[in-house]
Amino acid sequence: MKRFWKAGVIALAAAGMFAAALAPAAAQQQSRLDKIIASKTLRVGIILSLPPFGMKNDAGEPDGFDVDVAKLAAEKLGAKLEIVDTTAADRIPNLRTDKVDMIIGQFTRNSERPKVVSFSAPYITAVVMAIAVPKDSTAAAAKDLDGKRVAVIKGTTQDATFSAAVPGADIQRFDSSAAALLALKQGQVDAMIEDGNFLNYQAKLDDGIKVVIDPSFKDLVDYNSIGLQRGDSDWQTWVNMFVFELNTSGKGRELYRKWFNADMPAPLNPQF
Repeated sequence: MKRFWKAGVIALAAAGMFAAALAPAAAQQQSRLDKIIASKTLRVGIILSLPPFGMKNDAGEPDGFDVDVAKLAAEKLGAKLEIVDTTAADRIPNLRTDKVDMIIGQFTRNSERPKVVSFSAPYITAVVMAIAVPKDSTAAAAKDLDGKRVAVIKGTTQDATFSAAVPGADIQRFDSSAAALLALKQGQVDAMIEDGNFLNYQAKLDDGIKVVIDPSFKDLVDYNSIGLQRGDSDWQTWVNMFVFELNTSGKGRELYRKWFNADMPAPLNPQF
C-alpha cells in the first residue's frame, strides 16, 4: 500500500512539474492579436519606395494605397500605427524575426512562400507582368527583350516569372522599384518588369515611358495579400475578417480609385 501511495505522490509531483514547465510555453503562445490590443501598437511593414502603394509625401510622411489600408487596420484595432519601411526581399525576414506584425507590401502567394509565412485573403489585384519601356521602344512582348537589359526587383513574382520566360535576357536585379525605374529613365536598362498597377501610375507621371502588356501574360493576375507569421490562427482570423470587410464594404474599391483613378484590373473575390 505504501508503495502504491508513494508511486501516486511521485506521479502527481511529476504531473505538477510537467504543468509548470508548460506554463511559460503557453504564455509565449499568446496571440499577436492580444499583444497588439495590450500594447495599442500595430507594426506594419510597407515598401515606401513603391508609389503609389508606399511612398513619402511632401511632408516626409508615409503615404499611399498600402499606407491607407494599414491606417484602417490600426483604426479597427484602436492601435497606433508604426510603419516599418521594408523592401521586397526583406518582407519574409521581417515577419520571421518579429520586426513587424504584418506586411502590406504587394505580397503574392506562390508554392514556396506559404512554407515560411501565412497570407490573408487578397485585398488588391494586379496584372502581374507589365513591361515599361522608353516611349520610342518597339518592344511589344516579353520575347522582344531577349538579349536586352531588363530590370526586375529581386525576390518578386515578376523576377521569377520573367527570368523563366526569357532566359536570354540580361537580368538586372534591384532592391526596389524606385531604383529599377531610375535605371530605366537613365538608360541603364532597356526595360523594366513590374505589376501593371505600379507601371501604369508611373506612365501617367512621365510621358517618356510607356507600358506594354504581353498578350501571353494578360490573364496572369496577382492576388496580393497581407503577409503574417505562421501559426497564429486568432490573428489570421482577425486579419481575414478585416480584409473581408474592406472588400465587401466598397472601401477597398474607393481607395483604389483614389490612387489609380480606375477600377481594379480583375474581380476580387474576398473568399479566395
